[in-house]
Amino acid sequence: MRGDPTTSSIAVSLAWREGTIQIEGIVQRVEGDVGPEALLRLVQIVDRDGPAALARVEGDFVALVRGRDTLHAFKSFTSQFQIYYREADGLVANRLFAFWDTATTEWNEDYFARHVLIVPGYQFFSQDTPLKGVLRVRPGELVSIGASMARQQLVRRNYAYLLDPDQRREDVAERVLHLLRDAIKTRIAARPHARICVEISGGLDSSFIACLLGEQISSGIRGVMFSQPNLPSHAVSERYARDVADRYGIDLTVLPPEALPVGTPDVPCYSDEPSDFFWFGDIFSRAVAELAEPHAYVFTGFGADQLFLRAPAFLPYLLKRKEYRAFRNALPEASRLLARGQVSVAWQSLVCQLPAELHRALQQSWLSRGWNPWDVSDVSMERTLTSDVPWLRCGRSLTHYSLERHQNETAFAGNGIICDDWGYFSAPRAVTQPHFDSKSLVDASPFCDLPLLDFVYDDVSALLIHDFGGRYKELLREAQKGVVPEGLRARQNDTFVFNSFQMNYVDSEKERLFGLLDEVDEAWIDVKGARYALQQLSFGVTSSSTRSVVALMGYLQWRRSFVAHAMGPRDHNCYGLFQQKRDWT
Repeated sequence: MRGDPTTSSIAVSLAWREGTIQIEGIVQRVEGDVGPEALLRLVQIVDRDGPAALARVEGDFVALVRGRDTLHAFKSFTSQFQIYYREADGLVANRLFAFWDTATTEWNEDYFARHVLIVPGYQFFSQDTPLKGVLRVRPGELVSIGASMARQQLVRRNYAYLLDPDQRREDVAERVLHLLRDAIKTRIAARPHARICVEISGGLDSSFIACLLGEQISSGIRGVMFSQPNLPSHAVSERYARDVADRYGIDLTVLPPEALPVGTPDVPCYSDEPSDFFWFGDIFSRAVAELAEPHAYVFTGFGADQLFLRAPAFLPYLLKRKEYRAFRNALPEASRLLARGQVSVAWQSLVCQLPAELHRALQQSWLSRGWNPWDVSDVSMERTLTSDVPWLRCGRSLTHYSLERHQNETAFAGNGIICDDWGYFSAPRAVTQPHFDSKSLVDASPFCDLPLLDFVYDDVSALLIHDFGGRYKELLREAQKGVVPEGLRARQNDTFVFNSFQMNYVDSEKERLFGLLDEVDEAWIDVKGARYALQQLSFGVTSSSTRSVVALMGYLQWRRSFVAHAMGPRDHNCYGLFQQKRDWT
């Protein structure tokens, strides 16, 4: 979409955008689809105040703005969409395949190593992409490409948990409800004619989103539930999902395991970047794509765990903050939930105060001795799977990448909260894009909205979220009063186990996955070692090596599809592609 070219007083135009834009603050908020008038107003604002005004626009979007002699690329802080650029020639695009050239393109081995090591958040805060020399615009960053290249970090956060023992759940639950309602309202208004599909597991998160959708849309919502009849909890989960569907008139389809897609599609599916959850997309996203109508919104409860699920990692966090009274108060109930003695949990929390590199060395020195006094798996999974992956030959060490990750997180969002993977903002698109794009489906995850993050991290006491004495997600339950059926809202257990699906996927695709190993440079991995890790995975072994081999398979499957697509016909309109070289004038 472009600004009105007939308005001669305007020196800029909105060359291209992807996502949902809300104009608020500098002008009256524009509800609904960001149509020509709103776009023109946005262009006028950028023309008047400069491209930095994009930082004052809300939403999940990326945008390219043309000036007289410069192209400005901006990405909102929590956007799942990407803009890629290459400094060497000033090429800019919203799809990575635009940079592929068989003769000159090189793969980025550092990106590969981070991906295989599953360094959390690298796909979000890092500039690197799978292609050497091609960078991505980072969250809240403005990249200006003209005669020279300039970068400005326009949006940052410095999150630190509020710890207020006097705050009550009812003090903040209403605001949580309002923000979620608003997130859904603005998405629906942005695409008023789109059909709605919602994933419903019968759990708290997805059911809440489904109910909020049902409040705003009286009919026509398609619901999808993935069943696991082998689990004792499935029957009750399906009952809860049907309760939601009946209450709000949602057309619910329950998919048993045998109805899920088997094997990879005949036509390679394109994605801009790989995901270690590729198998999840090949099963669940593909199933949703087959059910949803073209151009539909697909709503999920994704992201709620990041904000509202209590974590044992809160205990070492309290020690780090020197909140000794809060630690002492939380310890008995946390120990009960973990089924561990208070001395053990307290010791593990203390050990987590050691510098990460020293702690890693201590853990490694005791690996072969059976009992490991430096094990902290009950309170910090981040520090547990830290072993080197012996079959990975390229890149740098996990220690180096982990330090780099923490530096990026601190620079962009501070280090005052527990967030094991900021990359969860990018994850939905990385997982769903191969199957959603062909039908122009749009992922919608209201729990990932920046206003909700700001409220939870700035104004909600973390003692309410990490409350070990009550049920899990008590704060979210409080916000659900009057919206979610009471039986569901009061459920004690909320479990959907994906491991069995991953195991079945690996077993069914084993020969193809083994074949993928023949396509990777042996300077990057020891193929024999990777094959062994894949065999261990089949037997249910969980280690740094087996976790990494899943990521490796995701990368290799992605690269095969990426190259096939990049070398084929390029329908720019189909992919919403916009390119601009530095000498575009």
